Amino acid sequence: MPLRRIAAVLLLLFPTTLLAQPDSEAEWEQNRKARERGDVSTYARPVEGSSINQFRGIVEVPHPLVTVMAVISDVANFDNWVFQCKGTEMREEEWGPEHARVMIRGIWPVSDRDVLVRSHYEQDPDTLAVTVHSTATDDVFDEQRGYVRIPALNNVFRFEPLDDGWTRITFQTFVNPGGAIPAWLSNFVSTRAPLQTLEGMKAQMDKDAYQLRSPEELPSILPGSPQLVFPDNHRASTRL
Repeated sequence: MPLRRIAAVLLLLFPTTLLAQPDSEAEWEQNRKARERGDVSTYARPVEGSSINQFRGIVEVPHPLVTVMAVISDVANFDNWVFQCKGTEMREEEWGPEHARVMIRGIWPVSDRDVLVRSHYEQDPDTLAVTVHSTATDDVFDEQRGYVRIPALNNVFRFEPLDDGWTRITFQTFVNPGGAIPAWLSNFVSTRAPLQTLEGMKAQMDKDAYQLRSPEELPSILPGSPQLVFPDNHRASTRL
């Protein structure tokens, strides 16, 4: 699957603000504190005018950036680790490489959702951190029977290569899921989605399929991004 198409499905559940400029940490309430390095910390904060909290998860993984990018590029596998994802759909010739449809499995009593997302990649020239920003759009695909269309999404993944060969992953999102959402479910999602997603993503990185010998084994270029640059200790998987 071309890596330039993966950004289109990096939504998860629910929209956020960009991570390009860090938010004030005082605004966030920590739900879960990492017990040790490699464990996930999660945060949430209210959004004015919305019953859905914005949420964030942060974890450092003992894998180089190239392995992380290999996992995030495998769109067909997203339903095995993205919180409540039941499938993705891409039609590059029809929608272009920046778009993808993501289907989300509803949690009773909420119906299944879907969203069409447009995504964009950027790399910081100084830190070499890669940011993937995805937003909801209805430009190229009508609402589908059996799904409630998510009207607004703003989702960010940020991957920071660390000096010791580890990678710090920050996942931050907020969404208007459309329709009526019980308060208890909103709170459940804001605490479980970042934890389960990042734990699931971390587990994928141990698989043989994601052990790469060089960045050249990654597929293609990402939407909006030049050719990625990898630090020397992030150019090959460490478990080969």
